[in-house]
Amino acid sequence: MNNRGRPARVCLITSSHPVTYSRFLDREACSLARHGYQVTLVGIGPDSEAGERHGVRLVPVKASSGVRKLAALRRIARIARCGRFDVCHCLDPWTLAIGLAIRRARADTRLVYESSEWFPRMLADREDLPVPVRHLGRLAMTWLEHSACRQADAIIETNATRSHRFLVRGCEPVLVPNYPPLELLPELTAERKPWIAYTGLASRHRGFEQLLAALAIVVARFPEVQLRVIGTFDPRDDIEHRSRRFIEASGISKNVALLGTRSYPEMFRALQPCLAGVILLQPGRGNDYTGQPNKLFEFMGAGLGVVASDFPEMARIVQATGCGWLVDPTKPSAIAQALTEALARPGACASKGLAGREAVLKYYNWRVAERALLETYGKLLT
Repeated sequence: MNNRGRPARVCLITSSHPVTYSRFLDREACSLARHGYQVTLVGIGPDSEAGERHGVRLVPVKASSGVRKLAALRRIARIARCGRFDVCHCLDPWTLAIGLAIRRARADTRLVYESSEWFPRMLADREDLPVPVRHLGRLAMTWLEHSACRQADAIIETNATRSHRFLVRGCEPVLVPNYPPLELLPELTAERKPWIAYTGLASRHRGFEQLLAALAIVVARFPEVQLRVIGTFDPRDDIEHRSRRFIEASGISKNVALLGTRSYPEMFRALQPCLAGVILLQPGRGNDYTGQPNKLFEFMGAGLGVVASDFPEMARIVQATGCGWLVDPTKPSAIAQALTEALARPGACASKGLAGREAVLKYYNWRVAERALLETYGKLLT
């Protein structure tokens, strides 16, 4: 409830992610709706996704880039202004600019900035953009985040490493990690197939080429192994062409299944029979290096052994739980060695997967993470 005795109206807005993005819809928006808030989620998507889902009103805005993105931002701004929401929850720096303007116009609107990515560093790492654009964009995002430290009612971050940039500005973020909802976790299956799962965008920066090179090594010993790719190729370079050419030239076509994009529940069902999952983010990109990817906890929750890049936040979880292997993601031989161990000893890999699942059931699940979100909202509206 707000201070007028009616359910508080909340608008979550993003210009960078789909309106159906799992963290924003299946976790945060649904949690708020379940606890009595009237929730609107504005994000990227086709008109067909408009409507209500799980008590959340979805308002899609067509994807755009460059100068045309300004038109999308103007539409998002109109929606956020006209709704006269009690809380404006901004999910990227560009929508933060909208939230700051709304806050200046209506002092009773509460402003939340959620930095689910290290946005300034992420833009600086965008090799598909001209250097001046990257530099100016990084400066603009940094300035907006600095403004949030002074003017936002709350800042949300996903892990301690990324929260440091706010701490040095004298602002302590609320940590709401990327933990999966328990109700979506699949039942454990008694038999795991020699399948390796890869989820999300297949790109150079996520180590897809190194994974294919490792698979070509592993196939020589385990011809029945299959890499199951649940996602799409990055359209910003020619990764799809290079990958398909490598797959054909290496003779591993029957070992790679490209399943395409799946909904969040369908993704979990696709993980169920797999033995292990791979996360091979590459070094050199600060946003990736400091991340705790959703897929880490999704793999753990599905009972898969995890093969992950030896980066600080992921290493801390993998070492604490014993759920898998840490590798140098730049070396196909190191990746192949971990996959070989998983396939050669499927029982031991399943034990690692079980350890990860038990840790998710106890500690790394959305019920734990949402407490911080709900407590923050409770303080904002009292």
